[in-house]
Amino acid sequence: MKSIIIKKLQFSNFSKEDLLVQIGQNAFSSEQGEGVRVIEENQDYLACHYLVESSYQQDTYNYETGEFEKVNYTRVDKIPFFIDFDQQSLDILGNKQQAAKVIEFIGKISFYRLPIADAPIDLIKLIDSWRKNGVSFNITRLKLSDYVFFDNIVGNCVLNLTGYPKAMEVINTYKKQIVNVSLNILLDDPCTITFYKSGAISIYKDIENIDLALIRLLKCGTEGGEPNA
Repeated sequence: MKSIIIKKLQFSNFSKEDLLVQIGQNAFSSEQGEGVRVIEENQDYLACHYLVESSYQQDTYNYETGEFEKVNYTRVDKIPFFIDFDQQSLDILGNKQQAAKVIEFIGKISFYRLPIADAPIDLIKLIDSWRKNGVSFNITRLKLSDYVFFDNIVGNCVLNLTGYPKAMEVINTYKKQIVNVSLNILLDDPCTITFYKSGAISIYKDIENIDLALIRLLKCGTEGGEPNA
């Protein structure tokens, strides 16, 4: 399972060409301690890893002295992300803390002249777009808050909507109480995606198998998102 965070890039004072130059000049090196490794590049997008080096100490037992010693180690953390020039977005595979590191890095190398804005996904818009464009999916699970059961007893509940033909009616009826919604996208390699009220998105798939085509399906629910781009 991996979280996806989608941000909008606003190219105006800082162009696509400017960003490509800066990424080329900020490849990862141990001397710098951070940087980008470009995994795939074409006219429409870059697939990248943001790499950051950190040092830490760990108590290690020394068999010769019979004592524990503090040993210094260095590790490099990897955060995959896409720069989607076609849809002008920054798509990060990671949690909020990891996304913040990538956003700060892009900010630094663009001299903070490339605004990065939120790109919330409207679930209803997303589902409507998928339906119009023939994307096969089914809604499997819905968690609600403040649901009234009986005798004014209020609580959270989880609805199993697998195979239920009126799942969209349930979502529209209770959309203000939705905590999260899970859907199966029926691609050649099917996967489950969960949308949270907080705006977070989780994809239940190996990170190596999450590509830009799948993320672009999610961006059908953002403002200006193009279906099947």
